[in-house]
Amino acid sequence: MKINRRNFLGMVGTGATVLGVGPLVANNLVSLAGEGMHVQSVQKKGDTVILLAHPDFAKSKANKALINAVKDNADVRVVELYTAPFTLEHYKPIISAAKTIVFQFPFYWASAPSMLKKWCDEILMGLTNEVKGKKLLVATTTGSEQDAYRSGGRNQYTLDELLRPYQLLANHSGMIWQTPFVVYGASLPDADKRIKAGAASYKEIIHAL
Repeated sequence: MKINRRNFLGMVGTGATVLGVGPLVANNLVSLAGEGMHVQSVQKKGDTVILLAHPDFAKSKANKALINAVKDNADVRVVELYTAPFTLEHYKPIISAAKTIVFQFPFYWASAPSMLKKWCDEILMGLTNEVKGKKLLVATTTGSEQDAYRSGGRNQYTLDELLRPYQLLANHSGMIWQTPFVVYGASLPDADKRIKAGAASYKEIIHAL
């Protein structure tokens, strides 16, 4: 039986913020944590690879909405860092085939979840030739409103300033830094509206990369 995305997902089941958008192959494996299950999909071209770093994606609202908005794009491969094999051999063909790499994560404690740092330390260091010349986009979500991220605001610094380490990483690695995509207000009373708008914007931005 020939496996395609539609009948594959039919066999395994379906798994299956915000906004202010800030200033902005056989064996291709995509790991997606759906509604309480682990879903693997094949036959993705993977021009854009989204490295999803969320320690509890099954309970996510904002990041799940972003992934749902782009996961059916034939040029997008989503790799969930917390569930995918953590080996250089796994990531080398995925990164080599990509034109754009996206770091997607919830923003808390002024940074990304620790798994993304671990990936950069242990995997990215072995892919210095593969990442050169590729675009790097950071896509993140935060519970606070955009006004909190400014000089004099509750968090004192803009998201652009707090994300500078990733821009330095891009520069040092020979990657092309893209304006970060930020979804604000995921914990506010109007979060559902913000999440919906953020997902729509994310879909457009990923398509344009």
